[in-house]
Amino acid sequence: MCGIVGVICPTGALSSRTVSTMVEAISHRGPDDSGFEQLRSKESDVWLGNTRLAILDLSSSGHQPMTDPATGNSIIYNGEVYNYRELRDDLLKRGIRFQSDTDTEVVLKAYGVFGPACVERFRGMFAFCVWDSQKHELFLCRDRAGKKPLYHCSPRPGFFLFASEVRALLASEIPKRRLDPAGVEIFLTNGFLVSPRTLVTGIDGVMPGHWLRVGTEGQILESRRYWSLPDSKSCSNGDESLLHDREELQEAVKLRMISDVPLGAFLSGGLDSSTICALMSKAAKDVRTFSVTFRETQFDESPYSRWVARRFETQHTEISLDKKAFYDLLPSALAGMDQPTFDGVNTFCVAQAARHSGLKVALSGMGADELYGGYKFFDWATLLSKTRFLSKLVPSSGVQFVRDHLYRSVSSGLAGVTKAMELLGDEAVNGSDKRYLIAAYQTTQTLFPSWTRRRLRNQSSNGNLKEVELGLPREFLKFLLEEIESGDSMSCISKIAFRLFLGERCLRDVDTMSMAVSLEVRAPFVDHAFIENVLGVSGKKRCKGVPDKPVLARMVRSLLGEEYPWRKKQGFIFPFQTWLRDLNQWEFFKDIANDVQLCQAAGLEPQAVSALFNSFFQSGREMPWSRPWAIFVLLAWCKRNRVSL
Repeated sequence: MCGIVGVICPTGALSSRTVSTMVEAISHRGPDDSGFEQLRSKESDVWLGNTRLAILDLSSSGHQPMTDPATGNSIIYNGEVYNYRELRDDLLKRGIRFQSDTDTEVVLKAYGVFGPACVERFRGMFAFCVWDSQKHELFLCRDRAGKKPLYHCSPRPGFFLFASEVRALLASEIPKRRLDPAGVEIFLTNGFLVSPRTLVTGIDGVMPGHWLRVGTEGQILESRRYWSLPDSKSCSNGDESLLHDREELQEAVKLRMISDVPLGAFLSGGLDSSTICALMSKAAKDVRTFSVTFRETQFDESPYSRWVARRFETQHTEISLDKKAFYDLLPSALAGMDQPTFDGVNTFCVAQAARHSGLKVALSGMGADELYGGYKFFDWATLLSKTRFLSKLVPSSGVQFVRDHLYRSVSSGLAGVTKAMELLGDEAVNGSDKRYLIAAYQTTQTLFPSWTRRRLRNQSSNGNLKEVELGLPREFLKFLLEEIESGDSMSCISKIAFRLFLGERCLRDVDTMSMAVSLEVRAPFVDHAFIENVLGVSGKKRCKGVPDKPVLARMVRSLLGEEYPWRKKQGFIFPFQTWLRDLNQWEFFKDIANDVQLCQAAGLEPQAVSALFNSFFQSGREMPWSRPWAIFVLLAWCKRNRVSL
């Protein structure tokens, strides 16, 4: 697990100090080793840099950039290819020789043999770049689900920069630190950024399951999608099918336990993490588990996690997290955010505690909810998607009247059925049924509805909003529509949740916040071979019983045992609604919240921001904590990174 940076630029246009600064900006992703090299081509300079978190083959033979003496190709690599030993054996039979026992070298050698098609053989999470010495071009690739991030920009003619994190690109001081109004709109809608957009003008993310070829003049020669979520079929989810699913998941867990450093698992005691723990105990002895406990009993799941730990005889560690500890962690958590997100601080708290307990790798139950209907919004979105004919009957004048009424208060219509007004606009109604389904999903998940976003944004941040549709970048909306072209409504909601809720929110948050403390997190439920198997069943059958995942429960019942404390889905939630009530006492928060110039620079209207905060802290209304927190995170991020309109 690592961080990577790279630059193509005109010959002599860049100093080694700039590349060193970029590498240093992501040193938290790999504190064990680092390096960078300058490769000269006929037309330009190529710089490759890496910072390494050593997981496999801890020796110096894993140093990057790594060059293949047989081909002259060089690689910088972030991630894990879990089937690398199988691939290595295949390459050995083809006469390929190795100098290390790293998956990095396997990826490099595989590219030399198969070219871009090599990525279709990889089973894992990765973002990497290969310098092809024969073609004189870069090959950049991101894994299928988008677990590992990869960003790029072309700020000047002849320049192309890429990195694992936005902060590394900004550290070069080559791209301008200009706030993207479209990014602000996307953030206010979702509470996080959505690929390929970031909050910085000109910096884009590589889409999940895509690769790029980049020429020595900094131009993108080709961009190709190499994997899509499979279509659901009419096959059953009977006992034989579920057994096959469990065997595939067992293999995914087993592959993710390959490590030369201490490894464990996050254990909440819920169905997903308990399943991972049980499968780990089948693959190895002395499994280590880790959980966070709370004094607030309605959020504390420790009785369940303790039961699972006893049942599978794990080495279990509990860390009690209270409000004081949370506030002590906040400055570090905010500093750990590469892009603003309203939902990443909890991951940081858990990851840091796990790292301090001695873990360097942790397995997680992420991904099961999206595959098996583990959220109530599966039903909500499906129900809303059936209202399209009603939406067409409501006169636009009536819709505008209600929206204008809601616009007058920054705290109006932030939650509940009022948000369904979003489905009455032309943006939602016009287009295909699948587009309306995405609109219905977005309505259930919208952080700030359109009338509140209009009130929060200042006039300077209203440009380029035509590039955003349904709160999503046009490129991502097209990406989603292609994947849900066929299938029943529940299958489509499952795919939307996988790509948006999991891919753009959870996976990105987990990667950024865990790597901020040098912890690698692996997610067996996101294994592409397992996903291809599970998605073969229609969503109507697979996601039955929202949100309690009875199909998954049936699959693992014999594994967990009848004595397992079966219960309704609770979800791993922090007591933020209570804890954040004291934010107003925190000096750093008050400095940020009351900074008029900062609000304006972040594209926000200071009076509307002040009204939002006052509504949360002073009124008796139960405004969801996520609304003021999201605005605070956005402002804090802009201030830390010196990004403004």
